[in-house]
Amino acid sequence: MRYILGIDTANRFGSVALALDGSASSWGTLDPGEHSSGLSRASEDLLRERNLTLRDLTGIAVSQGPGSFTGLRIGLAWAKGVCFGLPAKLTLVSSHEANAYRHRFARGLIATVLQGERGQVQASLWSAGAQPGSLWGPERISEEDLADALRKAAGPKNTAIWVAAPDLKPEIRELLEEEGLVLLDGPPGSPAGTEGGADSLPPTAAAVAELGDRNLLAGRIEDLADAAPSYGRAPNARKPSS
Repeated sequence: MRYILGIDTANRFGSVALALDGSASSWGTLDPGEHSSGLSRASEDLLRERNLTLRDLTGIAVSQGPGSFTGLRIGLAWAKGVCFGLPAKLTLVSSHEANAYRHRFARGLIATVLQGERGQVQASLWSAGAQPGSLWGPERISEEDLADALRKAAGPKNTAIWVAAPDLKPEIRELLEEEGLVLLDGPPGSPAGTEGGADSLPPTAAAVAELGDRNLLAGRIEDLADAAPSYGRAPNARKPSS
């Protein structure tokens, strides 16, 4: 039996999940501000439900980003610490791929949109299906140009575009809806594990765990010394000019 712990701390609302032989079976959520204090507790609670411990893990899959600078660092640092002293292997999963996979049964194309800074977002376009395929991106785009960029990337056919955007600002969500795009995730603050505010989907960590299982089977194992987040943008802090 393969036990993969999936960790998503890329957004304000984090989550953890446990996959057994490639299928997520249980999960938990982390409230904003609890990524550091709650990650270990939530992970061990999941394992305890199965009478498992961290030593039983085959691997740990972590959302690599883009996403929150602090959240990504917390998730990866914790996973590295666990893997360093145990047989568990570390693998990383793109936040874009995890969000596309979470909504893989949407009818049409899936746009994954991650909130950036300075009036920008990062977006990519995916085909739907059991294994979503990357069609375009990720690209940095201004918030006001997002809808046009997604339609251009989708091509001339009137293909439905479903937008997976777990942490998008309310005003950008409203703009996309006005442009006729369908948002798959509820607004920031909706309970994790929801779609449009209704209980229907596991949280993103479940996708991370299942994709992580595939990574490990394919031999995509990270070196603990070299594994690093993919922030997707420069930090807000700047060195003072001399």
